[in-house]
Amino acid sequence: MGVPAVVFHKGGLAHYQVSINENGDFIAILQRYDGKPGSEPQKEVSFRNGEEGLVGNCSNSRLTNDLFNSVKNRLTIQAQ
Repeated sequence: MGVPAVVFHKGGLAHYQVSINENGDFIAILQRYDGKPGSEPQKEVSFRNGEEGLVGNCSNSRLTNDLFNSVKNRLTIQAQ
């Protein structure tokens, strides 16, 4: 089960559902984007908080950081 995360992206709000998989990776799935058409963020973002910081499949590090900061306390508590 995931938790909702809302982050600001290119002038609009991006609504994601974020969960942690069995490997400890965060998986964020875009549910809705309230910004301009054509400015949508990546639909699926996966990332992990490694020794050298956040690493994942998204070239937009701000989006990854915002998603992680939005859910880190809520999801890490659920995963324990």
